Amino acid sequence: MFLSRWLLGSLCLILLPLGGARAQVLIQGTITDAETGEPLAAATIQEAGTYNGTITNAEGRYELQVSAFPATVQVRFIGYNSVQRRLTPSSATQQDFGLEPVTYQLETVVITDENPAIRIMREVIERKKAWRERLESYEAEAYNRFTMANDTGIVSIMETLTQAFWDHERGTREVLKSKRLTSNMHMVDELPAAVFVANLYDDNLDIAGYNLRGVTHPDALDHYRFALVGQRYLDDQIVYDIEVAPKNKLKTGFQGRLSVLGEQYALIDVELEPSEAFLFPPPIQEFGVVYRQQFSNYGGDIWLPVDFRADMAIKVGMSAILSFPTFHIEQVSRFTNYDVNVSVPDTLYATEEYLRVDSVAVAADTLLSRPGVSVPLSRLEQQAYASIDSSLTLDKAYAPTGAMARFVKTSVNMNGEDVSSADEPNSNRRLSLPFEADLEPELWYNRVDELHAGLGGIITLQDRLELGANIGYSTGLDDGNEWSYGGEARFFFGENQQASLHAGYEAKTALHYSSNRYGRLVNSIYTVLGGDDYFDYYRNERFFAQAGYTFRDLDLSATASFNDEDHASLPQTTSFDLVGADPLRNNPAIPEGNLRSVGLRLTHGDGFSPFQLFGQNRIEVAVEHSSDALGSDFDFTTFRGSIDWRFPTLGQRRLIPNTLELRLVAGGSSGDVPRQRLGMVDGSMGAYQPFGVLHTRTGTPYQGDRHAGVFWEHNFRTLPFELLELRGLARRGYSVIVFGGHARTWLDLQPSFDDALDLDAGPAPYISDGWHHEVGVSLSGLFGIFRVDVAKRLDADGFTVGIGAARLF
Repeated sequence: MFLSRWLLGSLCLILLPLGGARAQVLIQGTITDAETGEPLAAATIQEAGTYNGTITNAEGRYELQVSAFPATVQVRFIGYNSVQRRLTPSSATQQDFGLEPVTYQLETVVITDENPAIRIMREVIERKKAWRERLESYEAEAYNRFTMANDTGIVSIMETLTQAFWDHERGTREVLKSKRLTSNMHMVDELPAAVFVANLYDDNLDIAGYNLRGVTHPDALDHYRFALVGQRYLDDQIVYDIEVAPKNKLKTGFQGRLSVLGEQYALIDVELEPSEAFLFPPPIQEFGVVYRQQFSNYGGDIWLPVDFRADMAIKVGMSAILSFPTFHIEQVSRFTNYDVNVSVPDTLYATEEYLRVDSVAVAADTLLSRPGVSVPLSRLEQQAYASIDSSLTLDKAYAPTGAMARFVKTSVNMNGEDVSSADEPNSNRRLSLPFEADLEPELWYNRVDELHAGLGGIITLQDRLELGANIGYSTGLDDGNEWSYGGEARFFFGENQQASLHAGYEAKTALHYSSNRYGRLVNSIYTVLGGDDYFDYYRNERFFAQAGYTFRDLDLSATASFNDEDHASLPQTTSFDLVGADPLRNNPAIPEGNLRSVGLRLTHGDGFSPFQLFGQNRIEVAVEHSSDALGSDFDFTTFRGSIDWRFPTLGQRRLIPNTLELRLVAGGSSGDVPRQRLGMVDGSMGAYQPFGVLHTRTGTPYQGDRHAGVFWEHNFRTLPFELLELRGLARRGYSVIVFGGHARTWLDLQPSFDDALDLDAGPAPYISDGWHHEVGVSLSGLFGIFRVDVAKRLDADGFTVGIGAARLF
């Protein structure tokens, strides 16, 4: 369900609300073309002299509740003569209308110094500025319907009715009054209406993560190209039809048609879609959407939305690897019973809560079943309500195909049944346990452990206590070192569980240097395929205790720690690989003994991103101190720090602008630092070259008691391909990245190295020879998940071609 919920979330556009009082007399019927009998979809019918009105559905049908008879209703549709009809108590409630078409006229060309469309739009923008200043607040009734379909038919419908409130300083709030859903959408609890509606008259619109400049923005004439393509009539007033498109294809914006009512110079109807620069990264392959909206001043001088209609087609997948059926989403929204410049309840803005629930109305849950409250359902939608049951889950309706489809999981209960299709009454068949358990296998290969296999698990009790244990066996070691094992406990407490205590014991083969670019499994693959085994190893049996606290307001976490560790050297036990490469290097010996230390780690910003799929804003600082005063055999202090930060550059109105990513790493030390506590700068692991490593340093990292590194990359996204008019590559999400790295390490040999190096059990630490400089270029987005990097070393000979995970965001 995650994918369909994400798609629904991405439809949250701009908020604009509405509301009003309940009407009393129902009229209904159809609105058609008087000559052809064809239904007129989205024709408006309004009660004259009020803010009460509605629109027809795709079949031309409408339902409208008027205050009382007698009443006058007016029916309008651009290109047709409007009809005004007086209804009396003796009038039938079935009222059908046939509108006479007006001949479409091309604009007479008049030679002037200015494009007539520019003149018209300048007046539209100026008049909008005047009446928008008089709009302080409003309340209205908002109705919204999402109809989701796959390639074979409708799979779900969601309808909501809210009372919406808008204040020009405080924004929008909604009160949910009713909802109606197909049976398979029972998991949807509270859904607003107005928040899903874009007011296309606005200066700026946030749509699917893009910030688009509106067609009536004060600077629209500088950014859009307008062309007058014809004129029609609405009664006795000219309606100008104007085509619009961005002047610069690289800038995001709208393209389509605007209909401007002459004399009043106001938008009355628009049909727009995002321009060519509206692109998405994988796994979204296509995102097509058309927006339609009508406006009315209801006899006044402030123009407000009458409706909002959107047709969307979203294709998600990764080439032939994974493909979902196309998500077809039709949105119909209608606003009625406006009350303009009224006092908006302060209680709605007392908290950050956007949506309130009228529990009495929702409990009755009958409003949307009453005629005249919603835009009528089409016959297909009526059939969908009658035929769709809870067994048609969205997971089933949008079941993927392709090689990776089998890995897309569905939720199952303890009996192996599909939980997502289970009715609520059957929920008592599920096994309810007072804890959550998470098991994770351990599997890796290296030149010391040889093959290691194990299992770890964590049990969570009451969301506050975590208990963990692990055990594993390595085929290459003996004398007790072949076994790894451990246990730990973590307790969360305080408000929102911001504080924690964590303690445990473990005995295992440890790494000399810890890398957040690579893990043991990736290194196993590299080694088995003939790589030189990136890491060095030693035996570590340790007890640890930690206390942590998260300062949520500062987005800062702090962890203080105590470690009591026994270190011992481990021998190399194998040089096996699948390709018969040169023998692996010896595993170096370490200074052995008991290491007791205290430490402090501070982290600010985002969580860690595996495989560097996403850019980050993150700062981390760590200090560790060991001394005789703690009963340690070692005496040193180390300092480590890293900064990962991203800066938007070009295309900042886009969902994903061009970005400059920076990674700064540095560290220093004092005292006699043992080899197993040296700092490091990552190199590449053969052909695998993620961001934040030196691509042209292959096989092992640089080590030292001091280190510094600067890594950067500028992601131009699809911009180069758009400039070259290679739209196909741009739509596939291919992007161009330019990157570089500059780093070095220093090492003053300490007394602790003497004994270890005398054992002649391995090479000395890998120290850089001065500064290492490199630059490169990358093509990202291959098959939606890969990037290919080409790098050249600048300070010495060196050239590499490698792969990594594509940067998605």
